[in-house]
Amino acid sequence: MAGLDLIGLLYARFKEERVKHAREPGVYWVTDLVSCSSKRGFALKYPELELAELFNPAAVMGALVHAGLGLLLARALEAEGARVELEVESSLEVDLGAASQGSGKAVVKGRADAIVTARDGARYGVEIKTSRSDLSLPMEHHLDQVRIYNLLFNLERSYLLYVTPERIAQYEVSERASVEEVARRILEAKSPRYPWECRYCPFAVLCPSKLAR
Repeated sequence: MAGLDLIGLLYARFKEERVKHAREPGVYWVTDLVSCSSKRGFALKYPELELAELFNPAAVMGALVHAGLGLLLARALEAEGARVELEVESSLEVDLGAASQGSGKAVVKGRADAIVTARDGARYGVEIKTSRSDLSLPMEHHLDQVRIYNLLFNLERSYLLYVTPERIAQYEVSERASVEEVARRILEAKSPRYPWECRYCPFAVLCPSKLAR
């Protein structure tokens, strides 16, 4: 039997997932709405620059934690009588006129790590996050992300579950973003949205909005 190319298998799987969720004109992923506005445009124009990120060690660790912890939580919750769906996608057509001076429509897509349906029919979201540090938890862009998920998936609330070298912590988020806020995030460009983004962006090498470290 020939030797196993485990790294090649991982790369092929990660690349397959990236292709399945490639950005499209007129379509905004929730992660686009809580990060630098320029990043989406660069990803449409230079998709190959993102491919190098497939084997960023931190990204690989995060993917493995998501996969393993998602399965573990699903088994535990199902033993309690809940129904759990992993890696669930949903979309919403947004009227951009909901924001002042907006017009037209756009599609917003999202993929939740887990959707939990309790025995009483209530639906909850679970979003798993990894971080190198436990400072500033919960992070603002993660809170914004799950607030939009609460709207997109019609959830009662979501739970942010952080795994860091220092601690494991969960945060309950019951607030729900409005359609007006989502439309505004699509229309109002912010490049970058947060000062730290440029340090981790594969498009920083050609971006005119890059901030100095």
